[in-house]
Amino acid sequence: MPSATIDSHGISGVAAAGSFLDNLLTRADSVKQTAAIEPPLDKSDFDDVRRQLSDALGYEFGADEPGDSKKIQRFAVLETAARDTFKSLIATTPIESPAFVKVWNLLDVLSLLSDCELCDPALLFWLVEELLDSQTIAGCRKVFDYLESRRERITAKHFKQKQLVILRTCNELLRRLSRALDPAFCGRVFIFMFQSFPLGDKSSVNLRGEYHVENVTTFDQETPVEGGEKMDVDTDAKSQKDKPLDPDALYPIFWGLQESFNQPKKLFDSSHFAAFKAGLEATMATFLSISPEKPPRAKEKQDKPDEEMKPSLKRKRDDVDDELASGFNPKYLTSRDLFKLEISDLAFRRNVLVQALITMEFLLSLSPQAKEKLASVKAPNKSVTYSDQQLSEEDTKWATDMKTAIVKYMQKGVEGPYFERMVGTVIVRDKNWVRWKIENCPSIELPTMSPAMFTDARAAATRLARTRRLPNESRSLEFLGDEDETSAMEKLKDPERYSLPNLSSFKDGIADDDFDIDRATSDESRVSAIESKASKAWKALRIASKSKLVVFDKIEDDDKIDIIFKDKPAQDAEVEEDAANGDVVFPEDRRAIAIVDTASSPGSRSELVTQFIAQHSRVFTRVPPHVTRQPQEGEVNGQDYHFVDIQAFNVMRDGDLFLEFSEEGDNIHGTNKRVVEGIMDNDRVPVMEVDPQGAQQVKDNGFDARFILVEAGEATETEPREFYDAVAKDVDSLKAAIFGPESEPPAASGDGDVSMADGAALETVT
Repeated sequence: MPSATIDSHGISGVAAAGSFLDNLLTRADSVKQTAAIEPPLDKSDFDDVRRQLSDALGYEFGADEPGDSKKIQRFAVLETAARDTFKSLIATTPIESPAFVKVWNLLDVLSLLSDCELCDPALLFWLVEELLDSQTIAGCRKVFDYLESRRERITAKHFKQKQLVILRTCNELLRRLSRALDPAFCGRVFIFMFQSFPLGDKSSVNLRGEYHVENVTTFDQETPVEGGEKMDVDTDAKSQKDKPLDPDALYPIFWGLQESFNQPKKLFDSSHFAAFKAGLEATMATFLSISPEKPPRAKEKQDKPDEEMKPSLKRKRDDVDDELASGFNPKYLTSRDLFKLEISDLAFRRNVLVQALITMEFLLSLSPQAKEKLASVKAPNKSVTYSDQQLSEEDTKWATDMKTAIVKYMQKGVEGPYFERMVGTVIVRDKNWVRWKIENCPSIELPTMSPAMFTDARAAATRLARTRRLPNESRSLEFLGDEDETSAMEKLKDPERYSLPNLSSFKDGIADDDFDIDRATSDESRVSAIESKASKAWKALRIASKSKLVVFDKIEDDDKIDIIFKDKPAQDAEVEEDAANGDVVFPEDRRAIAIVDTASSPGSRSELVTQFIAQHSRVFTRVPPHVTRQPQEGEVNGQDYHFVDIQAFNVMRDGDLFLEFSEEGDNIHGTNKRVVEGIMDNDRVPVMEVDPQGAQQVKDNGFDARFILVEAGEATETEPREFYDAVAKDVDSLKAAIFGPESEPPAASGDGDVSMADGAALETVT
């Protein structure tokens, strides 16, 4: 038994406490007859542990007071006995052995004693910390399986006494793990901490704005050149702003950027900032000269021999290498001999550009516009606001242009758009946390629910849980036994028995029930009227779903469904009638239309769409974008734009509700997929206004649409007109592009050209 190895350590009661723990573990073995981590031991599995400990230590103890000498002595005695038992178990039992369940039982016992305030609350995690140190990564996974299974229990009580050791334990484990080789395990550790600590906890928040300056990148700073002369790195980088450098010349410039990435506050020095700009421009010029990797084409796959196309039963080493290459490794090999091979790797270039993008966001946070936003903060955290630093207008423009260039480059290559959106989402979320830190981390709590909110929520829950009658009550079948077979079968086939009633037949019944509810003289009659109305409303909604499902989105109150009884608007009915008579011409292709403009301003594009829809308002509808700015004079919410705050926009973006979105200065705008689909459900053709980057996002999201490029003047070889359905200059040309020259011949009013092309290649537009 473990108690045989326990020494008194010169402390009275340690041996008795060890026997007490042994008795509990013996009881645990009889209760839990399995070698698995589950199920956990419960307090009901043991007798009164407080009385047993009192008998073992030989003195009574009741409610402990802070600083109570007996409490401190008891904590020390139990900790010493628990450590001895723990060390004895892990020294003699490997974690793969079924007998290791004794360790899990010991940790469960200590958790129960902690909840009863019989031992130090942090004792459990002190032992877990030692256990993790004694195990390999595979063993740490099993230990973490235990922590995850007990998380709610071990963090429910006395969390303040445990939080520091939990944080230290998790951080020490993360230092041992490789984020490239063990990304899933690292994620589990982070999730455990996120679930354990409250959202507004500041335990690991870098409030002083310190940087990891010890993470220094070393490289060969000698630049070999012909003739034995040294090359002026900064001067060469500036002169080669738009030209790719030779790898040997780029090598010291490229790795020199790591110093700015690691310590961005050095950019406050003008000379260092100038060298950084020149180095990053030279790096981008070289990256742009490298062709992005592309997935193998279908034809290339077909040309391979059958033997190469067959799946292998063994996992190839190349597959493992590909997985490692796609992971993010914070340290790089900086040998000059490897540099040319490294920059040819798309994953490597993306990782470096992510660092550059983060630095651009840091610089833009010092712009005059960003400083104005911080003016509303009453007592900002001066350690992270850098109030004495401000970016000039020229440098702000450079940082903005460089950020745009980096984002465009990230969209290239395999899954480029997905990678760029993922990085963008992370950075946007990080901006919100930075703002929270600037505001000195105010508490993140839900406001207290008012009595009115509680009453409304309870009423809504009652309505949802209300018992409803069946859509069609069962009809009597007694006639089947009273009449002959032929007559009974005819009655059974009567259409009245199975045909759906007319939707309008429920309108008067629901109105009568509303009257009965308002005039009810007793609770019984009121409940009866409510149930009757609910039954009729349910039947009406079931019938209306077959023909008027589109109007369901307009039902704001479950008790008011009058909209389903209304006939179609006169305009809709007129359009249907005119379409049947040939007076309204719909295009043969009724997909959503995206108007893309690369040459003119957004204002001219909007004017073109406005004039076109004004001439065909019964067929086409403009899609109002969602924007995060305030409405300007004359703008109508829901008609010109949907005006929302930044929080609501982020929620919609995280829910993949936008076909495309982009930033324009301090504002964000996007095209909501539900708005487009709602227009199509109303038998209209939606017309979206997007820029080339927005059109690319629509294509990347898999939305089937027609793309029409509006292009001013004569087309050049570099313009991507071949990637769209048509090219239009003015409204007449736009009509021809949408309807076709036979349905709607264009009038010659402008110098724009119209040509038909395949929009399937939109993904290659730059």
